[in-house]
Amino acid sequence: MGRARTKRAPFVRSATVLGAWLLLAGTVTSVQPAWAAYPDQPVTIVVPYPPGGPADLLARPLGDGLQKALGTPVVLQYKPGAGGQIALRHIQRSKNDGYTLVLALAAYAIGPLVSKSAGYDPVSDFQPVSLIAKQPLVLYVGATSRITSVSDLVVRAKSHPVTVASSGHGNTSHLAIELLSQSASIRLTHVPYHGGVQAVMAAISGDVDAVFAGADSLRHVKSGKLRALAVANDARLSIAPETPTFAEAGLPNVLVTGWYGVLAPKGTAKERVGKLDLAVKQVLSELSKSEVLSGYGFKVVHAGPSDFQAFIQQELARWSRLVADRHLVADETEGEKAGVAGNVRR
Repeated sequence: MGRARTKRAPFVRSATVLGAWLLLAGTVTSVQPAWAAYPDQPVTIVVPYPPGGPADLLARPLGDGLQKALGTPVVLQYKPGAGGQIALRHIQRSKNDGYTLVLALAAYAIGPLVSKSAGYDPVSDFQPVSLIAKQPLVLYVGATSRITSVSDLVVRAKSHPVTVASSGHGNTSHLAIELLSQSASIRLTHVPYHGGVQAVMAAISGDVDAVFAGADSLRHVKSGKLRALAVANDARLSIAPETPTFAEAGLPNVLVTGWYGVLAPKGTAKERVGKLDLAVKQVLSELSKSEVLSGYGFKVVHAGPSDFQAFIQQELARWSRLVADRHLVADETEGEKAGVAGNVRR
């Protein structure tokens, strides 16, 4: 019997070792996804405004470039409304795994300043990834409007109601209206829409007297649908050299530039944020050579996570005084009702 046990013992030890290896193999298999290289699945970029507007014009080449740089599909998901806050709330509820991002606009920093129910802190509730571009705003009127200059608009506003459309309550276009009102000591009636495309169409159709919109809408000037009165920039634009600045029109304080950046949910791993920023920087290097983007008035500007965070804080400091001076704080529902009622004919 002693010899029988001696012969069986190696088999028992082998079975034990085999079982241990099988257990280890199962463990390795179960944790393998955690070791997988990032990204190994599609990345979604949420766009806070409807297709066709300046955000979309920038998001599409950005998404295409990131798809190549990251080596994984990049999907654009549109969630317009509430000045971008619907998209931002969606990101707040998303996993912080680096697979869901948002293309934030300047309204991201302004929103909590003007809306009691914004529901987020632009400094602490999201993770900045990259600042990617800037674009100056332009004041437009319909091509058949009797208003042919900024001075015409100012004179008219002192004796008649003047309506000016924006892409939504709390957007840069909204604050541009307030800044113009303050600088010229006039009263302008703000008419918010659910996006820049709708606001521009309102000016083209004559539903409103004027509209503040991005330089990409200069294409409607070339097609004969709009007239550009002034650019809210410190210099004339190379794509519209005939359009004066507000400073040339006697209102040097009217300087408003929209900006675009990529944000991730709060708590996204630093390593993943770094990889995303590196990919964005690589894409921007190519987009900076794009005549299409420059033709829309975009200036490609890169800033990484920490510099982008500092920039957001600067924006908050800049706009908080105007918001207080103009008493712009309102419930979100008020802005939304105004947007729904935006189709107002004089």
